[in-house]
Amino acid sequence: MKTSSWRGISALLAGLLIAVGLSTHADNFYVSVSGAGFSPSSQPIHVGDTVVWENVDGSDFPHTTTSTLGVLDPNYWNSYLVNLGDTFSHTFNNPGTFYYIDQVDIGTGNITVSPAVAAPVINLVSPHLAGGQFLFDATGLTIGKTNVLLSSTNLTTWLPSSTNTTTSDPITFTNAGNLGRRFYRVVELP
Repeated sequence: MKTSSWRGISALLAGLLIAVGLSTHADNFYVSVSGAGFSPSSQPIHVGDTVVWENVDGSDFPHTTTSTLGVLDPNYWNSYLVNLGDTFSHTFNNPGTFYYIDQVDIGTGNITVSPAVAAPVINLVSPHLAGGQFLFDATGLTIGKTNVLLSSTNLTTWLPSSTNTTTSDPITFTNAGNLGRRFYRVVELP
């Protein structure tokens, strides 16, 4: 292959790589309420996570989940869980420890909200063809975490190509060079 052609292919390959760390995603946490109180009564979460309270009182006794903050505080919440199976959810957007009570029974609890965990910055670098295979390195992955190489032909539908656990940084990905034009990205699982 001529050098000028190789430069063109190298530039094309560089344009097909997309680095992605999973964005910080929100999780749901579940707290049950019954005559025995809240379970768990203390729940650690991160900013952006949602807590879902559910009335699991088999006696079909009503309960509440009520913040101990003032009603005008933007972090305040209050909900009645009248019947068995009733739920209420609240998303926590600020760090801190938030205490709450059951206004009609003995339950007390707290939610400790930590700052959101930032996603790693993953870079895909050094794309090249070698022996008919497309190779590139991924840097910024966390050692011991599982990562997934995804490919797409349209930047809309992404299909997993390979999954592995990061054992070193950088890590080299290899795909058959005859797959046609594809876009690649790497995501790290939480």
